Amino acid sequence: MSQFDYYSNLDSHPFVGERKVSFKAKMSEKPFLDGYFNGSPKHSQVENVTRGKVYDIYKVEGFGDMAEFYFLDDTGKEQGLCDFFFEAAEE
Repeated sequence: MSQFDYYSNLDSHPFVGERKVSFKAKMSEKPFLDGYFNGSPKHSQVENVTRGKVYDIYKVEGFGDMAEFYFLDDTGKEQGLCDFFFEAAEE
């Protein structure tokens, strides 16, 4: 099981806290996320990331059965987004 698979599916092994990791994840282009990227007032907007781009995930913060992935965005700043924003990257 890849690190991405392990941390993107915490239902069977939830955890709380931070873990240093090293894996790649792709910013999802799935339509259900469009509202976060298209200026919709119903969603908090995600900025400075490129959909479809592969990012290096270096930290995961667990909140039970969900996690936030930390990476450097397109401006070089740290950004954290919930695991559902990502897909497995080609290894």
